[in-house]
Amino acid sequence: MKSFISLLFIFFSFNLYASTVGDCTGTPDEAVTKLPEPLNKWGQLVCTPYGHIISNKEGWIWSNPGSYSPVMIPSQMVQSNPEPLGNKSYFTKIQLVKLNGTEASNSIKVFEKGFDKSEQSPTVYSLQVASISGKELAFQFFDYGNSKWGMWCNNGCDPNSKFMLLNMAEKP
Repeated sequence: MKSFISLLFIFFSFNLYASTVGDCTGTPDEAVTKLPEPLNKWGQLVCTPYGHIISNKEGWIWSNPGSYSPVMIPSQMVQSNPEPLGNKSYFTKIQLVKLNGTEASNSIKVFEKGFDKSEQSPTVYSLQVASISGKELAFQFFDYGNSKWGMWCNNGCDPNSKFMLLNMAEKP
């Protein structure tokens, strides 16, 4: 009986969390609510009490190497003390473009600073997001097949801002 009550409590807790975090009721029509390919394979758009965020898709972990702290892309775009704006803070643009040629090569050089050079060349994507606040953020994603990485590129790409995208269902 004790185990049953514990399981019931855990199930109830997950349901409360899911209904609060994923409640997109009242999101304006002009909000972007779908992620482009292939970002939608690794990430998802989540409605939170603090606005919409792009975060890891279920089964994936987006994390800073070393600290293992989670990574998300918030529509509110504040450094600290986000306000509980709910669905009033959302993305007006989510644009993912595949980079080629010199653009991709230069991005890989910046990304690989501090890493051993990879034998495999990744597919490079540039992500631009804009919020209803008028603020914008930029990222680059590096798809090595079984290994994926991201990097913040708001005022130029910073190799110290790398984050891992780990698929927990696949072996490395």
